[in-house]
Amino acid sequence: MEKRYYWLKLADDFFTSKRIKMLRSLAGGDTFTIIYLKMQLKALKTEGYLYYDGIMDNFAKELALDIDEAEENVRITIQYLLSVGLLESSEDGTEYVLPYTQKLIGSETSSTQRSRKCRLKQKEQKALQCNDNATDVQQKRNGEIDIDKEIDIDIDKEKVKRESRNFVPPTLSEVKAYCQERNNGINPEQFIDFYESKGWFVGKNKMKDWKAAVRNWEQRRKEERGENDRVQKTEWNPKTHNFFE
Repeated sequence: MEKRYYWLKLADDFFTSKRIKMLRSLAGGDTFTIIYLKMQLKALKTEGYLYYDGIMDNFAKELALDIDEAEENVRITIQYLLSVGLLESSEDGTEYVLPYTQKLIGSETSSTQRSRKCRLKQKEQKALQCNDNATDVQQKRNGEIDIDKEIDIDIDKEKVKRESRNFVPPTLSEVKAYCQERNNGINPEQFIDFYESKGWFVGKNKMKDWKAAVRNWEQRRKEERGENDRVQKTEWNPKTHNFFE
């Protein structure tokens, strides 16, 4: 015969329900509560029913023997359960039913249990496989991002190398001739020394056109002269109590 498994679902408000709170408030209430739980477990295979077989003098004494509890504690528990509707008795006192327990009983055969466990295992494996696939996709994406970064870095390095190869620093005589040609008053030696100390970089970029750099110096020189002229024109004349015009 195939084995069958039973279980009792305990309601989430079991210990907060008023009936159980009242039972636990009695002297020895925790013991009575355990007896009530044992009664429910005993009634699992009989769909919530308990039977008096007449072996002992009364139902309480017989039940106490079955669940290994003191007869007096079982008797008090039965009386309380009957008074609050958690236990009902037949007229002849041979049949008792736990009405709320009937809704909380479940069972399944061993084959059903195996099928349920198999489905659960398949579900877990599927979820694990999905996680592995997601991880593989993410790793692939991260790999692609890393490759893109490496390509970008290589391109930037190649660009710097190419620009470095294309640019040839000017000689002092070349800078001197260009400054004389433009008559800009820039000191060629100062220009050469300045950019040689920087490795011929303009900011973070390698210089591409040294003549453009000369023209930039020339422009800044003009701006500085204009600023100095403006300051000189607006100096205070203590004799006339006015600014120089």
